[in-house]
Amino acid sequence: MVIVIGRVRCQPAEREALEGLLATMQERSRLEAGCISYGFYQSIEDDTEYVAVEEWESQNALDRHFQQPHLIEFSAGLAKTVSAAPTVAFHEVAGTTSPGA
Repeated sequence: MVIVIGRVRCQPAEREALEGLLATMQERSRLEAGCISYGFYQSIEDDTEYVAVEEWESQNALDRHFQQPHLIEFSAGLAKTVSAAPTVAFHEVAGTTSPGA
């Protein structure tokens, strides 16, 4: 499994435009093969900061995601709305356990 954590900030005047981009990206990405979960969440400390949390079945699934037309459109729109370059971290998970399992 691959987990992706991204952060992005916008100017207050661009918040509505950014939220539209995030909603579309989230909706389309959740339909992709290999997507376990995909969500954008607004920071409780800064209403112009959003955090992406994505879970992908494999690196191959994530690589396919990067080739999707909606990701290319999203990146172009993002460049117009953000106030600073987004940060992204990729985490490869070898295994997961749950308490009591």
